[in-house]
Amino acid sequence: MTMTSMSADQAPGRSGFTADSEREGERRGTVLVFREMPAGLVDPARRLTDAGWPCVVALDSDRARWLASVRKFALIVVAGQTVPWSRDALNVLRPLTMSPILALSPDGDEVHALLLRDGADGVLGGNCGAELFHSTAQALVRRTTANEPVLRYLEAEGLRIDLWGRRTTLDGHDIKLTPTEFDVLRFLMAQSQVAVKHHEIIKAVWNWKYADERNPLRLQINRLRSKLTDVSGRPSYIKSVRGIGYVFDKPVAEYADDRDKPRGNPIPESLNLLLEARLRSLIKSLIEAGGRAEACAVLVGTVVEAGMCDAAAVFARRPDGGALDLVVQSGMPAEWQRAVAGGLALDGRYLAIDTFNSREIRNYVDISRLTKRFGPSVRFMREAQMSAQLSVPLVDHNGAWGQLGYARRPDSAFTTAQCMVLEAAGAVLGALFASPG
Repeated sequence: MTMTSMSADQAPGRSGFTADSEREGERRGTVLVFREMPAGLVDPARRLTDAGWPCVVALDSDRARWLASVRKFALIVVAGQTVPWSRDALNVLRPLTMSPILALSPDGDEVHALLLRDGADGVLGGNCGAELFHSTAQALVRRTTANEPVLRYLEAEGLRIDLWGRRTTLDGHDIKLTPTEFDVLRFLMAQSQVAVKHHEIIKAVWNWKYADERNPLRLQINRLRSKLTDVSGRPSYIKSVRGIGYVFDKPVAEYADDRDKPRGNPIPESLNLLLEARLRSLIKSLIEAGGRAEACAVLVGTVVEAGMCDAAAVFARRPDGGALDLVVQSGMPAEWQRAVAGGLALDGRYLAIDTFNSREIRNYVDISRLTKRFGPSVRFMREAQMSAQLSVPLVDHNGAWGQLGYARRPDSAFTTAQCMVLEAAGAVLGALFASPG
């Protein structure tokens, strides 16, 4: 099986599409093209990349099934040459995903109707025109839920808030917060480890233009502290910053809602088995690696090739301890590689450095909101068109020796199950290779 990632820059031209359609394509998420071999008259992947859609191609059902299981695609294109293959492809993919599926088939109306009944959301002839193909793909995506993952959960050391359900739990137990207390906590957690000024909190929560009166805020903070206490009864999480305001001083992980839940009861267990098998294979490869550099390359290459992320990179501490240097990367553009070529100073405002120094895993649905904390990282990742970030410290018994970062485009954040696999792989890499191999 071969999987190929292509970008619009690799495409030879964009004929047949208007400037408006090109701009629409730039806002698209990643497309999975599941194609029957040999290729027919039309190459849907080339048409999609010509229009600016990032595209992943799968040529066998196992890989297509895996990819549909581990991420949400903006669109899935099933390009078949025979009716049995097309029907089998739909039967494989439809139970796994809520992403819209466009089937391409050279057969007539009766077959197209059959494919629609099998689960396709749209069907076109295999040699349809480029404009019709693009417009149909656009329509299917437009009629589905927005592709960008929506932030739902914030978590920090046992504290979890559900932004949609407005529910708060501490160590698994419900904490009853008033609406105002919840809004204050949400605002502070969204800017964790950043000192937020009094007037900024008051403006965000109460929408008061003039914020000279701080007593209501002080009252809400005191109530929050009394409810968010540790086992010793001491206040946790929220600290005062003299002369400025307050800070939520714990690292916060972000999680999107898993809107692409598989249909039916048997699928979740099947997905767990897929993830377990992938993790087992990955750990075996790390154990068998000849040294640190080889293990880093194996891990980074495997997760990107498998479609678990769009890019990955490993940084390691220099022998003099003054910076982190890039060891290996996959999926990042040349501009990003040039930007980090000189290393990352340990006092810089980079997500990688924050992870390394704190030894805490960082998971962000959309890093672009964190310009105050990670300005250079946000700038680099925005230029690379990456948004979702999972940052893992590489730690052994002596401390942190590096950082492992995974990135995805804006259409697909990391699910909890995927985080478990990727974090576990990072933990194994960190423990196995404490010193250069």
